Amino acid sequence: MAAVRWGTPSMEAPTRKIRLYSLSTCPACKKVRQFLDEHGMAYEHTDVDLLDGGEQWLASKEVKRYNPAGSYPTLVVEEVVVGFDEARIREALRLP
Repeated sequence: MAAVRWGTPSMEAPTRKIRLYSLSTCPACKKVRQFLDEHGMAYEHTDVDLLDGGEQWLASKEVKRYNPAGSYPTLVVEEVVVGFDEARIREALRLP
């Protein structure tokens, strides 16, 4: 099951649907979560490796739908950003 994390909403940042697929032990995944939290973004977060077998399989299939390589982190912000690419994340979130 996905966890929804709510940062302090930024008045400048427009509301966009944000979904993060990550692994609990992934350093780049932690950087993306930290980045979203620091910018007050509300997002749905799923640590795929902590899901039960069937849920994990379904989440992995969903990740591959957005990111055929199936790598983590996969951030979906009404578009797909793979890995910790700060410039692309800022662009997707419309942050300066």
